[in-house]
Amino acid sequence: MLFKEWLKDDSKIILFDGAMGTEIFKRGVKPRILPDLINIKQPDIIVDIFKAYYDAGSDMCQTCTFSSSQINLQKHDLEEKIKLINEKALENIKTACLPGRLIVGDIGPSGEFRPPIGSASPDQWYSSFRGQAEILEQGVDLWHIETVSDIEEMVTAIRAIKEVSKKPIISSMTYKNTKRGHFTIMGDSLEKCINAMEQENVDVIGSNCSLGSGDMIDVVKEMKNFTDKPLSAKPNAGLPRVIDAGKTVYDQPVADFVSDIKQMIDLGVKIVGGCCGTSPETINEIRKLIDSFL
Repeated sequence: MLFKEWLKDDSKIILFDGAMGTEIFKRGVKPRILPDLINIKQPDIIVDIFKAYYDAGSDMCQTCTFSSSQINLQKHDLEEKIKLINEKALENIKTACLPGRLIVGDIGPSGEFRPPIGSASPDQWYSSFRGQAEILEQGVDLWHIETVSDIEEMVTAIRAIKEVSKKPIISSMTYKNTKRGHFTIMGDSLEKCINAMEQENVDVIGSNCSLGSGDMIDVVKEMKNFTDKPLSAKPNAGLPRVIDAGKTVYDQPVADFVSDIKQMIDLGVKIVGGCCGTSPETINEIRKLIDSFL
């Protein structure tokens, strides 16, 4: 399996893709629309974005299915379209994928918290994640469970996916900086999260979103203290700013972002890419960086 070969190759730095949502909105789609729905409404936009990332040098890109689980789609009265959206997402990324590159099944958080904050139960999470994974399994090479802020939800997602797939899993939590260290918004420490993901025997442990690339360096340093597994990092392009009546922008210079990525690679991160605000230009500059090591 190509991905596992890459993980074993000490000279290989795996380049992931960049943001999907901010790229969709750059193309004139209104932010109020669920990005995953563009898979069926304007598929050419999704294909164009994937082509741009693969052409920029991404070794792998993830399906535009961040919010395509049952629980998420129910909020938009789209649960009846779960099969259509996920299958169309696979079709779109396959159209763009280049030979020797990989397709990653993207699984985002359910968006529903457990009590006392919300009303979601582990059984509801499990059913929702498993239902989405059953559809995507047919067309992906590996999985990325991302932007999860509750380690109980992450563990549930991992177990749901493992029920339907034997393919590799990258599990990526999102953290915030506190005076006591890095914690999720649910109060889970980075150490607690990594220990739990270790116990679930995922293939790669990562962090994405919430933090800019500078802060992600500190997360990586802390992660290295608690695991010997390969690490993944997909930070945001700095912190968001709101302009022009609610428009969100990320304007960290690409050169600064790439400089921070180099520090993460020097620290031993195996998989690098970008989250909110990053673009094909960002990925292309990281590609140049990685190729300069060869």
